[in-house]
Amino acid sequence: MAYDGLVLKSIVNELNEKLTNGRIDKIYQPEKDEITLSIRNNRIKYKLLLSASSNNPRAYLTNIEKDNPQTAPTFCMLLRKHLESARIINFEQYKMDRVLKMNVISKNELGDEITKSLIIEIMGKYSNIILINNDDNKIFDSIKRVNTHMSRVREILPGIEYNIESISDKKNPLTTTKEDFLEDLKNFENDKNIKSFLMSTYTGISPLIVKEICKRINIQESILIQDLNNNEIENLTNIFLNIMISLSQNKFNPTAILKEDKIIDFSAIDLEIYFDDEKSHFKSMSELLDFYYSTKDNDQRMSDKSASIKKLVKNNLDKTKNKLIKQNKELLDAQNREKYKIYADLISANLYKIEKGQKSIEVENFYGNMELITVPLNERYSGAENANRYYKKYSKLKSAANRLSQEIEKSKSNIDYLETVYLNIEFSDSVSDIEEIKEELFETGFVKKLKNNKKKNKKKDSKFLEFISIDGYKILVGKNNKQNEELTLKIANKDDMWFHVKAGPGSHVIIKNNGEELSEQGLTQCAALAAYYSSFKSSNNIEIDYTQRKNIKRHPSKVPGLVNYVDFSTINISDQENIVKTIKK
Repeated sequence: MAYDGLVLKSIVNELNEKLTNGRIDKIYQPEKDEITLSIRNNRIKYKLLLSASSNNPRAYLTNIEKDNPQTAPTFCMLLRKHLESARIINFEQYKMDRVLKMNVISKNELGDEITKSLIIEIMGKYSNIILINNDDNKIFDSIKRVNTHMSRVREILPGIEYNIESISDKKNPLTTTKEDFLEDLKNFENDKNIKSFLMSTYTGISPLIVKEICKRINIQESILIQDLNNNEIENLTNIFLNIMISLSQNKFNPTAILKEDKIIDFSAIDLEIYFDDEKSHFKSMSELLDFYYSTKDNDQRMSDKSASIKKLVKNNLDKTKNKLIKQNKELLDAQNREKYKIYADLISANLYKIEKGQKSIEVENFYGNMELITVPLNERYSGAENANRYYKKYSKLKSAANRLSQEIEKSKSNIDYLETVYLNIEFSDSVSDIEEIKEELFETGFVKKLKNNKKKNKKKDSKFLEFISIDGYKILVGKNNKQNEELTLKIANKDDMWFHVKAGPGSHVIIKNNGEELSEQGLTQCAALAAYYSSFKSSNNIEIDYTQRKNIKRHPSKVPGLVNYVDFSTINISDQENIVKTIKK
């Protein structure tokens, strides 16, 4: 997947159609390597995004709003000086390479009209946004300054002449004729493959387009030039030229390949390397790219935010599990406390036999049929002192047994809670979901709130996952423990049906059926959702408990999301993923 020359060709056509003769209203720089231009044309407001990010350089029309810094960066101020109120002449692409040029007319301090160009070079880590004066091609400035220490090939600095020809010596595929193509193929190294030929000879050709061309002529991209027969050469030439002719005529078909609602590939042309049911076609390339990059940006921010919170929850979980192991060992000792009382009683009954310095004494155990028993002694203490120490240990363990039983239950509840939180992070699909989980951890005390954290003025309403069952009832699914608690204990009516995975962390699922009988398929749909949004999601034959809301009570531990329930039934689910796909959202 790549923002290649074909994609930019489609964007250039779209920008010329929508923005030519438009006026640049406002200019922002939300990121260190990203510019957004607010443009008005024919009473319509557009937002053009230009990014020189090393990871995701791009240009397209966007609808996504971003926060801007209170103080504009230097490059942004420069652009405002030169481009605000400027009229857009047109957009150009250099040799179908990934270089976009926006030509504008603006006025200088004397009121004279001059032409300038804002150029975005989409070249991975070498990407840049550059403002030049068209009269002498001198650079005003760029979002990334490049000196001789950074590149011996090409400097990008204020006052230097901008040389677009130095970008690439490859040929423009849009102006290539059949004779040119055959000559290029003939002169290329015979021991190289088709992929190497196409990408080394022509600008804007990505590996994806090479695959597409080879698919259409039914050959492998790894085939060597010398191994092509005449028929394959003819087909290769025709398919390549046909694609270029369509692009020259501005015939585009923005196509995305979706898997689980996420784009895994895209292009400005139809992709025959994929099946039709994998494809999704968009009205414009900008619409496709806006969806793709906003999703990718959200996923990246999700990853960044969730990584730290997952680590924190994991550390708490490991710490609590180790604590539980220690508590169980202590409880086992406490439950075996009777032997210390026996030791104390036997020592007290045989004080006359004990001298200071003894490490043990063998006596008859009147608690065990007078059988001989060896009682350990501390040689530093007398017999009476040893007995007193055993009585104290017995008394301490007796008190500890009750305390440990309560602490163990609390530790188990905390483990159940933290495992559910960890699962909720896995199922989160937005930054707000992560923030809600973080706030929940603050409130429960698992995470200490920083002193400089400002309180939010207003809490956002929880947004449950919503589905419609085959019976027409609304199904609600909690995305975190606070939502689970609110959903079950506040939102659900007493006769609504409640679902949850048996003996494991998972979301609470409520169907708003108000006591009405559910069809077998409706019941299965709810159970499938409970299975899908649980720690057993990937398992087969998952057990799901279900009961009416009135049979559920808050867990004594008061830990968010934990409940006790009675009078329940159990259903087994084994095809939860496919069932969930069929439920209407």
